[in-house]
Amino acid sequence: MRNNNLTFTGCPVLRDDSVRSYLKEGQLPTGVDYLEVPPGKVVRQRGFWLVPVMRVHPAATMFLVSTDVYAMNVDEHEKERLQLLCYYSDTAQTHYIGRAIEGHLCSVPSGEFPDLPLTGLSYVGRVIASQ
Repeated sequence: MRNNNLTFTGCPVLRDDSVRSYLKEGQLPTGVDYLEVPPGKVVRQRGFWLVPVMRVHPAATMFLVSTDVYAMNVDEHEKERLQLLCYYSDTAQTHYIGRAIEGHLCSVPSGEFPDLPLTGLSYVGRVIASQ
């Protein structure tokens, strides 16, 4: 769902098992739902709302992941916020949301999952919104 500025106004809601085919081939599961991209956020290439299989945050259950370049959603308060990233584990076939610290993906808040070495994960994108 694109608007006149060629940005997405809504992105598909996906689970762990449908993200890879969407990012590589643009294929979506039948009957997929779409949710609005929040005001002030921009998705130009590919983005999706991830509903992870495992709990990665104590309150949020859905995360808007953007594969756009970093500068697309930077604002004056960016350095004050935690930078949340999305990585995928081929071994566990699971997406993880967390912060990259010293070569590891760390859960926010800590303890939701053990720190994971980034060498065993594939970068997917940056979390730009959650709910």
